[in-house]
Amino acid sequence: MARAQRLVVERSGRFISARPRRAVSALEMIDRLAVDANVAIDFMRPNRPDPPPLHDARAVVLPLPAVGELFAGAEQSNRNAENLAKVEELLDWWKVLNPDTETARVYGRLRRSEALAGAARVNDLWIAALCIRYDIPLLTGDYGFDVIAELKVIHW
Repeated sequence: MARAQRLVVERSGRFISARPRRAVSALEMIDRLAVDANVAIDFMRPNRPDPPPLHDARAVVLPLPAVGELFAGAEQSNRNAENLAKVEELLDWWKVLNPDTETARVYGRLRRSEALAGAARVNDLWIAALCIRYDIPLLTGDYGFDVIAELKVIHW
C-alpha cells in the first residue's frame, strides 16, 4: 500500500475507515508538509481526529528536531516501549527532514534576530530553519512559530 493511502487507512494500531476526503483542487493540494511534534503526537493517539491538512499533503516530513522531541517524550513516558514503537512506526511513514549547511545559515539568521531571541526555543528555531530552507509549510499547534515572519505556518 502506498504511503499516502496508508496514512488514511492505518496508524498506531488502529484502523481508520476509508472515509471520503474533502475534495481539494490541484492548487490547494500541498506538495510537502512538515509536521511539528505536537501534531505527530495527536496523530499517534487513538480516537483523536486527524489534522485535516495531513490529508491534503502529497508528502509529510518530520524535521529532525521534532523527531528528537518525539523520542524524548516517548523515553520519559510511563509506556515508553509502546510509545517508542509508535515513533518508529511513524518514521516508516514519514520522511525525516535533515539539516544541511544552508539550514545552519538560516538558523543563524533567525537566532540573530532580536525579536526571536527570547521568543523561540532552540529546537523551534531549527524546525523553522528547516522549513524555510526547503520552503515547506509547518503544521503545528504551537503559536510560538507565528513570530517567525519567513515561516509558512498552518495551525491545527
